[in-house]
Amino acid sequence: MLNSFSNAAIFLIQSFFDLYIFILLLRVVLQWVNTDSHNPLFILIARLTNPPLRPICRMIPSLHGIDFAAIILLLGLEMLKIAFLVWLQVNTTPHFIGLIVLAFAELLNQLINIFFYAVIALTILSWISPLAHGPLVEILVRVSEPLIKPIRGILPSISGLDFSPLILIVGLKLLTILLVQPLAQIGASLALGH
Repeated sequence: MLNSFSNAAIFLIQSFFDLYIFILLLRVVLQWVNTDSHNPLFILIARLTNPPLRPICRMIPSLHGIDFAAIILLLGLEMLKIAFLVWLQVNTTPHFIGLIVLAFAELLNQLINIFFYAVIALTILSWISPLAHGPLVEILVRVSEPLIKPIRGILPSISGLDFSPLILIVGLKLLTILLVQPLAQIGASLALGH
């Protein structure tokens, strides 16, 4: 019975951290792609993330459109989540360097997933309702286009079919396999001292 409560606690803690980290990472991405600040989804994300960011922003300003305060908060939250979960599961504190590497790998994985799912959602929307407009579509276009556009320049559409989203999706998954997974393995090994 105690194990069930422990598993439930781990699930809830991880879910809470992952949801907030996702929202904060989405804020960084939306700022990077210059999303309209009047977009309702961007306003909601800003309201959810402004309280912890305000004090950090006073000490660490943005530079060249990059919100370093949000990036530091992201890294800190991810490290806290991993440390807490490791402590709950194996009753030990992970080594700091390994914790940083693991946190970076996890954030990179989530960033890749944001681009991956944005491209998939935009592709599906273009099939279902090619003329769709709205706040969510605007965000999907802004997030996807910086990555799809260079591929379109190299690989033009063939018989009216645009294969650039497919190439991007494959590339993002390869990036996860070749970069994120080995980085996470190195981080886990350093964190647990193996």
